[in-house]
Amino acid sequence: MIIVTPAKQEDIQQIVDIHLMRFPHFFLSSLGSEFLITFYKAFLQKPGILLVLKEAGEIRGFAAGSRDNRGFFKQLLLNNFAGFLFSGVLILLTKPLALKRIVVNIGKKSSRNKFYAELLSIATLRNKKGYGKLLLEEFEKEIAGNNPANLPISLTTDFDDNDKAITFYKNAGYEVSEVFESYARRKMYRFTKRI
Repeated sequence: MIIVTPAKQEDIQQIVDIHLMRFPHFFLSSLGSEFLITFYKAFLQKPGILLVLKEAGEIRGFAAGSRDNRGFFKQLLLNNFAGFLFSGVLILLTKPLALKRIVVNIGKKSSRNKFYAELLSIATLRNKKGYGKLLLEEFEKEIAGNNPANLPISLTTDFDDNDKAITFYKNAGYEVSEVFESYARRKMYRFTKRI
């Protein structure tokens, strides 16, 4: 039986393991397992959303996001301040330029003052069972169930060499709202969907 449920503290290590397996070359992965544990723990508190997909009691995927992007990363920092402080010291000692990038991202304003709920990370173990689709649908239901500002859902994904993900989001009803360059001139799509 496949179920999607809110994550618990004891799920965090498996979430991090899946993240590292599916996103080995991403910036957050480069910060290491300890940082990712701190990062995902912060989603366990509001306004974060962290869902896990389980089959036969084992975690097969997760989705993380926010109900409202306004000030979200500052709140995420406050949700696990001691953990981020410890991780920050480790990063300062080992990857000081990465720490600068994190601080810049926390302090930046919402993209062109657009407000939305946001899917920040979704990943599953490789499968042919529709885990990703099921997780995305449950994330959307979670947002729809508590969305007083009627915010659309937003997500970003790579522009280049990413046809499978782009098709997945388009098939789920997401539309391209902008193309932009992120850190290090990485070309990205922003998709949005009204729910």
